[in-house]
Amino acid sequence: MKARFKSLSVLMFLFIFAFNIFDAGPANSEVKVPKAKTENPVAAAAQKPAGVKITKKAGDNIAPAKDKKTFTHVVNQPFAGNQSPDDAKVAAVAKGKTEVLEKAGTYLESLTVVEDFTLTKDQSIALASGILNVDILSQKNYATDDGFGLVLELKIDVDNSIMNNRVKQIQEDRILIDKYSELKKREKELLERIEKLEKQSKDLAKMPSAGKQDKKNKLRKDLDEAIQALPAVEWNKKAIALWEKGKYNDPEKAIEYLSESIRIDEYNPVSYNNRGVAYYNLGRRQPAFDDFNHALLLDNNYADAYNNRGVAYFEMHQYYQAINDYNEVIRLKPQRVDAFLNRAAANKNLWQYRLFLEDLQNALLIDPNLSKKPNSQISACLELNELERLCEKAKIACRMGLCNSKNFLDARGFCK
Repeated sequence: MKARFKSLSVLMFLFIFAFNIFDAGPANSEVKVPKAKTENPVAAAAQKPAGVKITKKAGDNIAPAKDKKTFTHVVNQPFAGNQSPDDAKVAAVAKGKTEVLEKAGTYLESLTVVEDFTLTKDQSIALASGILNVDILSQKNYATDDGFGLVLELKIDVDNSIMNNRVKQIQEDRILIDKYSELKKREKELLERIEKLEKQSKDLAKMPSAGKQDKKNKLRKDLDEAIQALPAVEWNKKAIALWEKGKYNDPEKAIEYLSESIRIDEYNPVSYNNRGVAYYNLGRRQPAFDDFNHALLLDNNYADAYNNRGVAYFEMHQYYQAINDYNEVIRLKPQRVDAFLNRAAANKNLWQYRLFLEDLQNALLIDPNLSKKPNSQISACLELNELERLCEKAKIACRMGLCNSKNFLDARGFCK
């Protein structure tokens, strides 16, 4: 330890002295390391930073809920002889819900409850898809020379009070809208695959029968898998409905829902990542690690899974592994503030104070108002207002003739 201190400059020594007031930990992520005396072991339920006066609560700008608005839509779903009517109905409902929400998209985007929070049209549709239910008003079956089909008339009620309540939660926890968007993306992938396979099935029916049976069997198998995977999205939505203040309020129930989703669709990395978070909420670290690893096996560019696994490594004091995962998050999503804050916390715990400050600087460049936000929206442990104390200590040292620290901080815009 003495050798280490001898090798440090006055600058570094001052940093260590000043930063010992930090309790460095991961930023506002799905999986989080707790502060002492914090009941929630995962959520970012940190205290408000000292020196930051909060005069508004999340949701203050959201307008009161208006009346419900109803949208109807008719969807025509043909299906070949190798599909069952039930499978066709599942695909038709999913397709129809997507189309009716697209139809309502401009209205959803124009709602004050959404507009004030600057959700995009796609985010508004993803949110509505996750929380609103579709009703079947009527169903008619028909037959053609090419096969069979059904016509569904669907109705969806856009209840502004429901949207309002969920948007308030999203204001406090942006992870929530990412979860809805992930599911909407998966549903879109499945519907596009179903449409492609249906077209291939029709084209195959027009070809000579010789050697067609094997191709027909494979198409049927692929189509069945794609259609049967659609209900897995709904099980995921049930789990997300339990998400509150940065964690699952009933993680055991969430695990039950997500396990069913995985049973139906074992190739969706989102389900494994979400279940990993639920396991983490219960303090079951190994199953959480297993699920994060499995999610990354399915998608090695899945930033959220890297971030969650990094936070788990951090809690185990495996800081180098945590930094490796945070590096991947930043490579994939260079504008993700929490990844820089998480890496800053890990670097601080490795005595890498220059890297620590550089990560803080990058976070502030991405979001200049970061230090003015409630700490519950930034970090579980890392309080950015502590930089003010660091700057004061650097100024005191400079008045004593030791200005390296102040010059270093001034050059990076930390002290004004």
